[in-house]
Amino acid sequence: MQKVKLFVLLFITFLVSASFNIDKKKNGLWQSWSDIQASMKLQPRPILIDMYADWCMYCKQMDRTTYKNDSVYTFLKEHFYCLKFNAESKNEFDWNNKKFPFDNKNRLNEFFEYVAKGNLILPTTVIITPDNQPYTAAGMLYVKDMELMLKYYSTEYPRVSFADFSNQYKTSWK
Repeated sequence: MQKVKLFVLLFITFLVSASFNIDKKKNGLWQSWSDIQASMKLQPRPILIDMYADWCMYCKQMDRTTYKNDSVYTFLKEHFYCLKFNAESKNEFDWNNKKFPFDNKNRLNEFFEYVAKGNLILPTTVIITPDNQPYTAAGMLYVKDMELMLKYYSTEYPRVSFADFSNQYKTSWK
């Protein structure tokens, strides 16, 4: 009986540690802004910025679901640079030769206000193309929504309009 208990305990320990290791493999998605800027000089790619706030439940849900999806994760690692950006960050952000400080009145970073174009909804997903054009999608993005955006901005932008691409595109990620 003791051997069975020991076996069950070891088996449960193995399963728990294996599940944590899967998540650890996916932690390498997010990069620092300075690393992204250095990488862009060597190999230009679109940049995905996940605008979030610590209190935002939909931001956390995207972290648990959309960004953990194998297809989304793998595609982002291969075709994008990825940055997590706290919309309430008090740190000045430097992009496109402009500095974006913290806005005390709105209690948000001005970079979030700028790319969101007044649509201050979290989460907001921003794609910055290699030609420095920001495109935003406000709100929770599910895997199929993310697939459409990622494939468009990595393969078809700017040759085809997003509307034309989305009208003919069939999602395949689950």
